[in-house]
Amino acid sequence: MEKDVLQDLRSKLTKDSLIKGRNNGGYQKVFDDIAEILLNKVAICKGEKIFYIKDIEFYLYENNHRDIVTYPRICKAGQWFFHPSGIDISFESSVDVKSNVYELFQPILRENAFFGGVLIRAIYPADKAPSDAYKYNLDGPHKVEWALFDCFDAFNETTNFPHLIECEHEIKPIPDVRKNLIPKGHDYRKKIETILNYYYEDSPVSIDEWINIYKYFEKKTYRYTVR
Repeated sequence: MEKDVLQDLRSKLTKDSLIKGRNNGGYQKVFDDIAEILLNKVAICKGEKIFYIKDIEFYLYENNHRDIVTYPRICKAGQWFFHPSGIDISFESSVDVKSNVYELFQPILRENAFFGGVLIRAIYPADKAPSDAYKYNLDGPHKVEWALFDCFDAFNETTNFPHLIECEHEIKPIPDVRKNLIPKGHDYRKKIETILNYYYEDSPVSIDEWINIYKYFEKKTYRYTVR
């Protein structure tokens, strides 16, 4: 049976809870609360290895929060979600998709779209300091992915699949802007066009509007780290 901390965390990742938090204080406060749990009250268990989380970033797309760099998905709250930039602990997410003969995932940005999650940028062994993440090659989203999901038996049931456990330790999360959002050469138009062309067929706003929206979210302190 899940501990109270894990139950609380899972509930905070649901769509209803996120929207309620948005209406009561905004998403920054919502992310503050979730970050406090992820960086202070839980750990990731993989077999006999225990890792604390050092560095996370929040991404969420919905009609009132069009953070377009968020990867579209259909997930339950708390599921692992793999994408080109690493792995997320996903929010409850849904998006309409266009049907096609190849059954490819082609999301449509309609008003009811709601998806996102928490990117894990760095972890560190529970018996080490946060500063040791780089030393143990655990500093970077793909390094986290490779460490946690390196290999599993193809013929037997998995016994060491990574999962969250309650594991309290007191370190204060530090909010910051997310990494690597400024486009190469500051070419925002090309960045937006690439995202839209790669994932979406229809767009609810113009490219110029997307550029302004992108720059707005670029400055948000949706990253949290511990030192």
